[in-house]
Amino acid sequence: MKQEILGVNIDNIGLKESIGRISDFLKSDGQHYIVTVNAEFIVAAQKNEAFKKVLNQASLALCDGFGPILASGGKLQRVIGVDLSAELLKGQVEEAKIFLLGGEEGSAKRVASKYPQTVVGAERGGIINQEKWLLDNNEIILNKINASGANILLVGFGQVKQEMWIKRNLEKMPAVKVAMGVGGTFDYLSGQVRRAPKFLRSLGLEWLFRLLIQPQRIGRIFNATVKFLWLVMFDKKAN
Repeated sequence: MKQEILGVNIDNIGLKESIGRISDFLKSDGQHYIVTVNAEFIVAAQKNEAFKKVLNQASLALCDGFGPILASGGKLQRVIGVDLSAELLKGQVEEAKIFLLGGEEGSAKRVASKYPQTVVGAERGGIINQEKWLLDNNEIILNKINASGANILLVGFGQVKQEMWIKRNLEKMPAVKVAMGVGGTFDYLSGQVRRAPKFLRSLGLEWLFRLLIQPQRIGRIFNATVKFLWLVMFDKKAN
């Protein structure tokens, strides 16, 4: 069952079912990509039709944010990208062979060292050309991923960039059955950036904690709170 918010479709499933879907994807013949949708994604999609299209063509679009839950009237279940990534890294899908791409300097390799049983490679990546959606070292990175034998690729380039890069390059990595954009997941799991306490996450107040420890994020937080809620309210009045 999907919920549509401002033209973006989101699957209404929880963490356990998401893991089951990924396991099924790994056994399938095709390639799949997963998006973890939050309020920022939906705001960005309002002015970026190509990005909206990528979100809506995903094999699985998970609700990774409290804003979409509010906008859905509490109908959506939340699957936090960091938590889903952690479950995969811990081996919840037995056949998973995971490659980590992106994050801050050294964070992917720190995470890889914590989960040697599931991670088969880790690289920070390079600079993305946002017209062609290729890294400046694209062929080198693709060769490393292909040589690793990975069947799951987690990409931490940040919103829009990671989804657009995956869409542009997935077919060049034929062994990868599942690719997912994970934002700052490697930075959190490596301990380089603190996560909000669990009680704040349960209340949907991660944005407040992030603002306190990373005040430079104020523009992004404005989009994810004030601008998102305004767009939702305007949309409801129009309908």
